[in-house]
Amino acid sequence: MSYRPFIAAFLLVAGLSLPAFAQEAAPAGPAKPEPAKPAPAKPAKPETKPTQPAVTNTPYGDWSLRCRQGGGSEAATRFCEISQTIEAPDQSGPIAKISVGRPSPGGALHAVIILPNNVSFPSSVHLRTEENDKWGLELDWQRCIPGGCFADATLADATVAHWHGLNAMGSIVFRDAAGDEISLPMTFHGFGEALDALNKS
Repeated sequence: MSYRPFIAAFLLVAGLSLPAFAQEAAPAGPAKPEPAKPAPAKPAKPETKPTQPAVTNTPYGDWSLRCRQGGGSEAATRFCEISQTIEAPDQSGPIAKISVGRPSPGGALHAVIILPNNVSFPSSVHLRTEENDKWGLELDWQRCIPGGCFADATLADATVAHWHGLNAMGSIVFRDAAGDEISLPMTFHGFGEALDALNKS
């Protein structure tokens, strides 16, 4: 239950009832007309702007640790993840992003990959450290929004330990809307240091 409407209603009732209460409690006597006085000018209230959650980015090789301080009722909560953005040499913006973090404090690590909407269904996304990678991770599509499609998978401890010691290239493999297999290069350079920083954050 939200108490904000209740508090606002309580303040409104109190503000309206106080003048009537003061009038009833005044001592009896002949009423004396008082000269009208102009209402005192109310000082202008400074315009308040909603505070934006503070976001920090710390690079570790080709990965970065991104933390956001919660706002409002979550002010004491800190959300962190490590991520890498993949860009194409012939394009101005990012074409994919991979993030690793914990959806809930103390929970299992998850990997999330964001790709353009030009993907094929049904299908899945694979994250590989090499062409014949037995540690390859398969991510299932979760949802698509105008900005891209999201695939997610829980990271096993063995996979995390294997990735932690890597300093090599990998690839994100998926099928586009035409059914063609697309491979995007990514790198594990800095993943171990970024993960250690995530675990300490």
